[in-house]
Amino acid sequence: MASRLEYKYLVQENLLPKIRAIVSTYMKHDPYAEIRPHKEYTVRSIYLDTADLLCYHEKYEGYKIRNKFRIRVYNERREDSLVFLEIKRKNENFISKDRAKLYLEDLQSLIQTKNVDDYILVRADGTGDFEEANKFLFHYYSKQLIPLSLVVYEREAFMGKFGYDLRITFDKNLRGSVYPEYDDIFEEKKLKYAFPNYFILEIKFHERFPAWVPQLINKFSLQRISVSKYTNCIDINKNHMHFSGSLAL
Repeated sequence: MASRLEYKYLVQENLLPKIRAIVSTYMKHDPYAEIRPHKEYTVRSIYLDTADLLCYHEKYEGYKIRNKFRIRVYNERREDSLVFLEIKRKNENFISKDRAKLYLEDLQSLIQTKNVDDYILVRADGTGDFEEANKFLFHYYSKQLIPLSLVVYEREAFMGKFGYDLRITFDKNLRGSVYPEYDDIFEEKKLKYAFPNYFILEIKFHERFPAWVPQLINKFSLQRISVSKYTNCIDINKNHMHFSGSLAL
């Protein structure tokens, strides 16, 4: 995927209807949100990290170039649920992502056998994300990654009506837990909320965005921040984490 810029804002929940009304003038719900109740879908991700939380600490120490590793599903469990292996790469202010798709029921087998040819799904044209899956597995084993946090939220996503390569998302009800098993990816009982009464507004674009976007930001006095769903869900669950002295958060 080509690199893009992502601007993030933590916004009071009571501003959501006003911001949605402005965004809806210029944008429409993306196809995945459009078909869902309340025009939103649920994103569920298990973030992987090293035993000493390398990815977590790189974020807090402000590394300009860093990666996140996650396993992602959407909405409710189904017999044919899909899962995505993802590497999210940050280089200065630019974001890119490697992604590979397979059936959730095959996840454990793929991780154990490393046989991407057997499990990565193939598109109609015969291609599949085999290289992306191999990259994920390389990092998984070379870094000895383990499941560190389950991160869940509802996403209301918009795409441009008028040709701009622009995507705006409202990520609501951010919640998480620590030390999940892969089978816990649809779990809700242990999740703790990170930002009660707030949502995360993300503006994603490649080169530029239209004039109405900065006008929106100024109208509501929104302050751009660097917010990580993964690190915040770790932080709210510190009491449930176990580390030896130098690894304490």
